[in-house]
Amino acid sequence: MTIDRPIVIAIVIGVVLSAVLEVFLVDHREFLFTGSDVLLFWVGFGLVGCIGIVVISKWVGHTFLMKHDDPYTGEHVEAEPEEHRDG
Repeated sequence: MTIDRPIVIAIVIGVVLSAVLEVFLVDHREFLFTGSDVLLFWVGFGLVGCIGIVVISKWVGHTFLMKHDDPYTGEHVEAEPEEHRDG
């Protein structure tokens, strides 16, 4: 698996921009808790939170929301239908 160059450039620009914005916008004089004074803490916190929301949402969707039964017969239906080959 290779990552395209524009994607790498966009990621690097995003990290640098996040670091610059955190330096200027986050008040480092008051600490909410231990560790919140580390540079890029809030960027990492937001990234981990976003990834967590996506992972949990996918798990809930696959576990509880996706229906695997045929609404007419009540039989279990596979996600990928079998191909019928003639001849």
